[in-house]
Amino acid sequence: MAVTTPPADARLAAGTIGLGLLLALGASPARAQDAARMEAIERQIRSLQGELGKMRREMQAREAETRAAKQEATQARAEAQAAQQSTQRRLDTAPPPARLTAAAPADQVRIAFVNARPTITSGDGRFQAALGAQVQWDVGGALQGGNRPAGSATLDSFGQNLRRGRLFFSMKYDDFQLNLTPDFGGSPDGTASLYEANFNWSPVKPLTLTLGYFKPYYGLGDSMSSNDFLFLERPSIVEVARNIAGGDGRASAGGRWAAERWFAAGYLTGDSYGTNSGTQSTTGQTGGVLRVAGRPYADPDTDVHLGFTGSAAFDLRRNASGQTLQLRDRPEWRIDQTRLIDTGALPADSAHSWGPEFGLRWRNFMLQGEYTRIGVSQAQAGAAPRPDLEFEGGYVEGSWVITGEPRRYSTSSAAFGRPSPANPFTLSGGGWGAWEAMARYSVIDLNDKVTRGRAQSATGGTYGGRQEVVGMGLSWYPNTLLRFMLNWDIVNVDRLNAAGTQQIGQRFHTLALRSQMAF
Repeated sequence: MAVTTPPADARLAAGTIGLGLLLALGASPARAQDAARMEAIERQIRSLQGELGKMRREMQAREAETRAAKQEATQARAEAQAAQQSTQRRLDTAPPPARLTAAAPADQVRIAFVNARPTITSGDGRFQAALGAQVQWDVGGALQGGNRPAGSATLDSFGQNLRRGRLFFSMKYDDFQLNLTPDFGGSPDGTASLYEANFNWSPVKPLTLTLGYFKPYYGLGDSMSSNDFLFLERPSIVEVARNIAGGDGRASAGGRWAAERWFAAGYLTGDSYGTNSGTQSTTGQTGGVLRVAGRPYADPDTDVHLGFTGSAAFDLRRNASGQTLQLRDRPEWRIDQTRLIDTGALPADSAHSWGPEFGLRWRNFMLQGEYTRIGVSQAQAGAAPRPDLEFEGGYVEGSWVITGEPRRYSTSSAAFGRPSPANPFTLSGGGWGAWEAMARYSVIDLNDKVTRGRAQSATGGTYGGRQEVVGMGLSWYPNTLLRFMLNWDIVNVDRLNAAGTQQIGQRFHTLALRSQMAF
């Protein structure tokens, strides 16, 4: 048999009445007969009962309001579910999108940001156009001592240069792609030029064939994007060697195979963009660039890179003074345009370069380097000695991303990219971006077949000079688009004049800051 528990207010009323009776019974017989006292007790009991009734009515009203609110919420959920089911039925019974049944109208496009670039895609997905940009603005100067050799050059103590100011236009239709990139920066800035203008076809993955003005892949340092350099400029040996048959805006025909673990690229090359601006009555250059690289070991924390690069200029461009080749470079910065190492114009029939490359990444540490050798076959004329010349150089550089992000390996170029901040910088205190410390040692020797004290014309060699650079740097990446890079280089140039009797090299420091935005 079920036992029913009295309500709380009934129990309270009964307890109150019982308390009153106990008080009354516990009194003396004389006071228990006092009618006035009993009447007062009864009034108290009736007052308590009234209060209890009021409380009971208030509780019932609140319970009614709660039940009404629950019913309204249940009804709202039911209506929302019914609306969702109705919408889904309409979608299920709607005809398939036009792109599945017929060609989409020409004005049906999608606009989105792909890899941070504004991109327009046709409704059927076959056509795509994207716009990108790269701006690198450098400011800094050279710190030269007062004991420089009398014949040494004076460098800019403070200056600025728009190193790169590029707009990337890319249009793709199915497996064909057109790239057009004008450059409003340079060394020095002030004259617009062309970085690339080429056609690309990808008949099978991961093969890409290229025709037009293009930068062939030459070595590890050159294949790295200029957005991702550890320092302001490439090592001088890389800059000199790549321009023999490659470099920016080089007429090229070839292709690359960029797989997950290995990379191969080869191009037949001609003149650089703008070479025909002077005269078109002379024969242009023909050459080629070949690079093979791979990752024999790779896991989430480690990338091991090995490669080999070679180039050749089979037939150098002819000019008014015949076929010549000039090897030279600035001291790994472009705020001042003075070239301190320079072979001068060498009478040459052909030239070549080759060298191995290596790279290693472990978590947020990265180390890479190359050795390059350059050969020049001088053209023979008369009795003057013109031996074949050999030059060499190399570099090793490393980075430590202080905030822990890695430099990811790019399979499309077989090179390392810049870190992506895990916690982008915001004024609201969301993060500090990524910070990276860098160091480099590079050397290039453009002296050959010369003896100190004898003129280079007597031996057929050249006092091109030997340059060593020790560099240190710090980079801040507030987000994936911005970068601020501070470089401090110690430069030592050892070079004699053409007579071999006077030192025209010097030792100095450079300090420069680059502000970069790229997408």
